[in-house]
Amino acid sequence: MLLQKDVELFYGKSLLLGVSGGVDSICLLHYFYSHYKELNVSKIYVCHVNHGVRGKNADDDASLVKSLCESYQIPFEIQNIDPSLFNSKESFESKARELRYQILFDIQKKQKLDYILTAHHADDQAETLYMRIRRGSSLKGLQGILAKRDDLVVRPFLHLTKSSLIQYAKNHQLKWREDDSNQKTIFARNKTRLIILPYLESKTPGIMSILAHTASLSHEVYPKVLEKANHFFKTIEVSKENWPFPANYSPYSKVLCISSKKWNEAYAKMGNGLIEILRLKLDSMGIYFPMDDFLHFIQTENQNRYHYRESHIEKSKFFLWFYSTADAQNIDNLYLFEKNKRFSGEWRYRQEGDRFTPPGSKYKKRKLKQWLQEKGIPLWIRDYLPLLVQNADVLWIPGVAVSGKLEPTERTP
Repeated sequence: MLLQKDVELFYGKSLLLGVSGGVDSICLLHYFYSHYKELNVSKIYVCHVNHGVRGKNADDDASLVKSLCESYQIPFEIQNIDPSLFNSKESFESKARELRYQILFDIQKKQKLDYILTAHHADDQAETLYMRIRRGSSLKGLQGILAKRDDLVVRPFLHLTKSSLIQYAKNHQLKWREDDSNQKTIFARNKTRLIILPYLESKTPGIMSILAHTASLSHEVYPKVLEKANHFFKTIEVSKENWPFPANYSPYSKVLCISSKKWNEAYAKMGNGLIEILRLKLDSMGIYFPMDDFLHFIQTENQNRYHYRESHIEKSKFFLWFYSTADAQNIDNLYLFEKNKRFSGEWRYRQEGDRFTPPGSKYKKRKLKQWLQEKGIPLWIRDYLPLLVQNADVLWIPGVAVSGKLEPTERTP
């Protein structure tokens, strides 16, 4: 049942199997139990997660998994999720998936296991791809469910249909549990599985296979397109060394800076194709924007800031900035300067009413906010710039500028 690449991948490795009790995961458990010597798997460990919301049915799922693992003499854990962790304002499916993977990663680390295996199959792939196409997806999203993720989660059954897994279970007289919540069409994925895809299949026989194949092709193409995109962006990206402030002041680890001038020149030649290449580049960094909103923002001159969840864009005078607040860094720039006693003044971050006198006698005192804007310093970094201040006069912004009011003998290199 496994592809040759997976046989080679698992050779001599230790595996953590996520087993829910459904037919697909029961097949996963049985297959690896039956073939672990042939595959030369060093260890199999099982985890079952009880979400705590289905009462006796969930307990029966856990009992089945426990019984099988004891019969197969495979070590296992049954982990219970506190129902209070589910917030009514967020998707239950999404939160449940997040908590499941958190548990799996914790066990993997504790037991020192090589891979986490889940029983996703080709039908799951078709459902995922349809849902992503419907809401709008980049090439990265068209890959669907990845057969092997960078975080060592592997889906060895992704090439198999659910019907083939059911047949496998029947051939080996396996027992499995049916999750009654899978029949509730209030969940988007269930509606797709139970209503939409069967209808599409009736109108276009083979559509499930076509969707799964499309995901497979996208997975092959995506790395090659991304490589070309990264090569292109080297010509218009502004390196950290050339940012208008020291990069180590950034509170976020994922930041992309693009020259506005070079972007406009490239856009004049490439049009909206360039925007999709940019989305591809950002997707690879974990910075995601919906296609239509992103296109509108990039094309609109009088809109300077836009965000979608934790992904942000800001247009400053000379640059386009893209960053994710999900990857915040713990920084404290001030301690680097507090010990500097060569200058009189207070080290702090900016406050309302701060003023700055640019160097040179022809310049006059300016509002710090206005001066930073003119210099192309984006709004998202301004509260993280360390300042040497006397009263409300900013004398020095290290790595950015020295005020004309700072005595020449006290100037920094």
